[in-house]
Amino acid sequence: LSFTAFPTMYWPVAGTTGYSFLNQVSGLFIDGKNAGHLRRVYARLTGRQQNFDEVVYDSARTVMLTAMASELNVVAHALNRISEHDRRYRDFTLNSCRKVLREVIACFPVYRTYVSPRGVDSIDAATVTQAIAQARLRNPLMEASIFEFLRELLLTTGGDDASSRERLQFAMKVQQLTSPVHAKSVEDTAFYRYHVLISANDVGGHPARLGVTPAEFHRANAERRASWPLEMLATSTHDTKRGEDARMRINVLSEIPEEWRRAVSQWMRINGRHRTRIDGMWAPDRNDEYLFYQALVGVWPPEPSTTAIPERADPDLVHRMNEYLQKAIREAKRHTSWIAEDPDYGRAMQQFVEQTLQGRTAGRFLHSFVPFHRTVAHLGMINSLAQLVLKLTSPGVPDFYQGTEMWDLSLVDPDNRRDVDFTKRQELLEPLLSVAAAIDAGDERCREIGRLLDGWEDGQIKLWVTVAGLRARRRYQAIVLDGAYVPLQPQGPAAEHLVAFARQHASGTLVAVVPRLVASLTAGSHPIPRGERAWTSTSLPLPAALSATSYRHLLTGETIVTRSDTGEHALAAADIFRTSPVALLWTPEGEGER
Repeated sequence: LSFTAFPTMYWPVAGTTGYSFLNQVSGLFIDGKNAGHLRRVYARLTGRQQNFDEVVYDSARTVMLTAMASELNVVAHALNRISEHDRRYRDFTLNSCRKVLREVIACFPVYRTYVSPRGVDSIDAATVTQAIAQARLRNPLMEASIFEFLRELLLTTGGDDASSRERLQFAMKVQQLTSPVHAKSVEDTAFYRYHVLISANDVGGHPARLGVTPAEFHRANAERRASWPLEMLATSTHDTKRGEDARMRINVLSEIPEEWRRAVSQWMRINGRHRTRIDGMWAPDRNDEYLFYQALVGVWPPEPSTTAIPERADPDLVHRMNEYLQKAIREAKRHTSWIAEDPDYGRAMQQFVEQTLQGRTAGRFLHSFVPFHRTVAHLGMINSLAQLVLKLTSPGVPDFYQGTEMWDLSLVDPDNRRDVDFTKRQELLEPLLSVAAAIDAGDERCREIGRLLDGWEDGQIKLWVTVAGLRARRRYQAIVLDGAYVPLQPQGPAAEHLVAFARQHASGTLVAVVPRLVASLTAGSHPIPRGERAWTSTSLPLPAALSATSYRHLLTGETIVTRSDTGEHALAAADIFRTSPVALLWTPEGEGER
């Protein structure tokens, strides 16, 4: 929306509802360099060759031919009536009007435009022009003039006569249609058809673009601080497609695409006997099966590596997976749907899940799946803690959806709306508050975080980072609300695996430092990237305004001393991550703008 063109249309809000940040921070933990490899793995194992834009186009047409056929018919009749009043276009039929609307709306690059009695801005004009051009390319045999006629109407500038008012009313009616069409076709259809990496399939995201670089993340944070400093920062909501920690686990697959390919290939061979032949086609198809394995990676409960591998999955997990996949295949609208249900495909999907997780060959599958999962879950844990620190310190206001104080391994609703055990959280919170008070008093509690990391599966480590981070936000409000945003540029052999920034204020400085894409930094007896082994010669140079002699690690109580071996002050990554895999550092000596 162009506020320059229409200053009276400025909306009195503090930004979006958090999904922008969700996709930015999640993208940091997707290895974009492996995007092509992931797509090839997906195509090889599922046979699906369409790119995401094609999937969205097909999904939009499906929605307009089914769930929103009546709404499309209304605007088609309106278009036909208007055409009959113009001698240049009066030969258009109702069917041609319906088709041109369906094709152009399916090609819309955004949810809607904002044409109104105030006029048309350049963004809306570009949006409509792009949609018209794409629709013409897809339909070269259609009469060119009908596209031009629709373009005129969608970009009408209005007027006082009855004809102008009718045209403007039509344009605004189409705008009311494009939004729900694309909401249903993208979030409620395409996201359930396209499974290259399902952690990228979330509200506000674009699965065709995998990965966000640290530079892009810093730029988004700086823009938010300048324009929407109180914008909500979400990582889970009532409407996300999966919980924040399930998403972080699945992101790990982008770091190990070849290991993932080998694992899924083996699982497909083991579980092939559980698919059902329906009218000459296999159910579930390979695409739905591929979704099943990724979702299972996301929600399988964390467990110590010493725990015996079960022969069968927990019945509650089987129920949750069944409920999720029954919804997923209906939303995809390929084999069954909410409107035209195919009970045979639904039963085949349910049988596949139950036999895979609890049938006679379940033990064989789980003995392959669980070891792979434990590695991914451990790396996902590090991603989750890093995501949490970034949410707590980035410009904006962090939002915590109910239950996400500990591991959030939920699936889409209704799974993410299950009861939360607040009594358990309260019991675990009390001793952590004592640790926080001790650190505030100057005590170093490094061993506490070691204990929490050793038993990370119970979620206390995430609760601790939440406690420490929120206490810091309350204590240093001026910094997190008004502090300058200063991106920091790591140096050294592991520099690409670090993201760091400072929030600088006259009252002090907070520095957030987290790892990313750490699969290559961990191995065997060193499953957490800590100390010299992981971070040798990697450092965080500090600008002059941040070069205090020491920083206080708010998660461990440690004092991190800056080094100046090369003449400039820097924090050694090995020192920052000596005990904890993520860091929130504080010094009262920083100076900066208010």
